[in-house]
Amino acid sequence: MIFSIYEEIRALPGAIKSTICLTIILALLAIIINWRLKKLNPVGKTPKWLVPLLALTKLINNFVKTNIGKRWKSYAPFFFFLAIYLLVSNTASIWGITQPTSYIMVNATLAIVIFFIIQVTGIVSNGFKGYLKGFISPIPILLPINIVGELSFPLALCLRITGNMMAGNVISALVMNSFGFASIAIMPIVNGILDIFSGIIQAVVFIILSIIFVSQKINDDEKIYT
Repeated sequence: MIFSIYEEIRALPGAIKSTICLTIILALLAIIINWRLKKLNPVGKTPKWLVPLLALTKLINNFVKTNIGKRWKSYAPFFFFLAIYLLVSNTASIWGITQPTSYIMVNATLAIVIFFIIQVTGIVSNGFKGYLKGFISPIPILLPINIVGELSFPLALCLRITGNMMAGNVISALVMNSFGFASIAIMPIVNGILDIFSGIIQAVVFIILSIIFVSQKINDDEKIYT
């Protein structure tokens, strides 16, 4: 039975196969981390493996508070898990998996989710009339430009991360084809730069841009957090 499931997964398109594999990895990591957290002493010393997660949590919380304001608790968990997903996905080649974010359909899905979060935020924060009024500000003649601007953001977000991740894969393939067996000594450096450094940068840019665009839809009075 396990073998048949494995064969069915192998026959799936690359984007779906990579996403399933990454989901399994994230699920296993979540189970392991939850198991380790239950064994921790709440008043004891913080273990070293937990420090990066706490640092990431604090970083995202502070950035969301600064930009979104009093509603930050509704957004911070989503952006935290999105950051984890992107960080693991962008560096998935370390696990021997093609990065799901090198497929445009995966990135398009993420961008569409962010797009709807932005629009719903605008409606909740400003009311439906205030949300619609934003499309004719500062003057009504800008309505077509404002609509294009709203629709272009998810497209730009999707194409940016897709292009960068695909470029990394192309460069890696060119290096392996050019140097043959000698690439064994070179590829760790190439992967370190492209898969880890570039992957982290792309995840950070995606998160920052998403939070900023959500922030732009929030009424200024709600951005004051005390």
